[in-house]
Amino acid sequence: MPRSTPGRPSIGVAGLIVLLVVGTALPLVAVLVRAVTGYNGQPSALGSLVEPGNLQIVGNTIVLCALVVLFSTLMAAPLAFFMSWTKLREQRWIDVLVMVPFMTPPYVAALAWLDFTRVGGLAEQAFGPLGSLARSFVLTPFGMAAVMACEIFPFLYLILRNHLNAVPASADEMASIAGASPAQRLRRIVAPLASTPFSLGVLIVCIRAAGEFGTPVTIGNQIGFPVLVSRVYADVTIDPLDFPSAAAFSSLLLSLGVVVWGLQQWIGRRDTHFGGRASRRTTVRVGGWIAAGWAWVVGIALVSVVIPYVAVVLGAMTLLRSQPLSLDNLTFDYFALVLQPNAGLPALMNSIGFAFAAATLAVLIGIACALVAARRKNVAGRLVDMLAVAPDTVPTIVLAIGFIFLWNAPWLPATPYNTGWMLIIAYAALFLPMVVQNIKTARLSIDDRLFEAAYAAGATGPQRFFRITLPLLLPGIIAGWMLAFLVGIREVVVSSLIRPASLDLLSPWIISSFDQGKRAEAMALTVIGVLGSTVILVALEVWRRRQAERRAT
Repeated sequence: MPRSTPGRPSIGVAGLIVLLVVGTALPLVAVLVRAVTGYNGQPSALGSLVEPGNLQIVGNTIVLCALVVLFSTLMAAPLAFFMSWTKLREQRWIDVLVMVPFMTPPYVAALAWLDFTRVGGLAEQAFGPLGSLARSFVLTPFGMAAVMACEIFPFLYLILRNHLNAVPASADEMASIAGASPAQRLRRIVAPLASTPFSLGVLIVCIRAAGEFGTPVTIGNQIGFPVLVSRVYADVTIDPLDFPSAAAFSSLLLSLGVVVWGLQQWIGRRDTHFGGRASRRTTVRVGGWIAAGWAWVVGIALVSVVIPYVAVVLGAMTLLRSQPLSLDNLTFDYFALVLQPNAGLPALMNSIGFAFAAATLAVLIGIACALVAARRKNVAGRLVDMLAVAPDTVPTIVLAIGFIFLWNAPWLPATPYNTGWMLIIAYAALFLPMVVQNIKTARLSIDDRLFEAAYAAGATGPQRFFRITLPLLLPGIIAGWMLAFLVGIREVVVSSLIRPASLDLLSPWIISSFDQGKRAEAMALTVIGVLGSTVILVALEVWRRRQAERRAT
């Protein structure tokens, strides 16, 4: 199959570039422009960034990101090893368990830990002095970072696990035959080969930590540890609104993202290819260390799933929080209450609908981006690839602020702002990187000789696409769509800042219920949303596994 020759991009590629520029680049440019020029007659606030209090906020943000990366690495790296190179990989339910924090609104996870460790809470009732010690840890920057890592570490885990899955067994076996000890093989083979995917995972974790405002707003504000994202959120949600300040601090977050992205590109400048998909996966005999693997799984399950969800479920069922835990103090009534048409049901259904539409749009654009990046090795192809993953290099709140500045401009003759279409567009831009990465991974596993054979046999372009390309890309498409859909249901930053005021969505409804003192209703809808997402995840995982077994036979 002939490849596109370098030169001027086709009309389709040019249109895709324009679409990506409008959807991902211009919002970021709008943030920088407003940071320099000010907003709506108000002067720029860039000069205030050097004030001691604001410099402390910047320092807090850097410290928090570093701590979240540290805790995420401690959680993800050993788990990825055990789930890829040992017999633990046969326990597929562990992967589903790891995804549960990914589907949990971070705001709820932080409140769950605060509720679990509160004075007289479940931790003190069950563990006595250890419960008080847990509260003392949670109410520190270290505890704040640990809570955030419990929600963010799945990103790093999936990247490391997929990389280790691709390492052929021969690489480890040859080192073992040469007399290398397990520690030497880890230090001299696995670690260097994992530097690029690890740097990519750290980039994602760092950006997510810098842009996540659920935990900083709850725990951070309570312990007096402000960060950039909580300051930006306060500037655009609390009267008097201060958009110049929001633009200035958003530009700092954008700069932080660019710096981290640059470091990742420098670390990952050397590609580590294994010649395609591993024909035989590595299996390491760890002997008694398998018990350590199970202990690690149990520990991660406790801190990221069991403890938060025990607190959430009990919070959704408790009549009086001031009373000790007992059957007389529990009820299921709140679950039925939030599913009423005048309660949380519209918010849940709206979130499902918008997540479905945005994930589908992101997949359609992602397929085009992945194929252009794979077929065109010229400037146009690289530009498409860069623009498609650009939202992953900046905190979500920066992209949300950029959409406000770009699409709420008074000089626009027409705008989707303040409509549901704006929400779909913003969601799709946010989801695009994860969709593209999954589809690109599937595309890399396809042998180009299949396309060449079909071309030689006289198959037309549409025939090659629908009969070869699309079926082979389907696992990556499904994986990307699934991740986008699950994130869309619980997404909080874009949902809170861009949605029309009359539109109820899951995360804003939960936050509003907490603010109004309706803690049980908020927890109940959280349980329902995560349970529904888990059912979808399990169903798709079963389908993917059956498809893989069918292809293997």
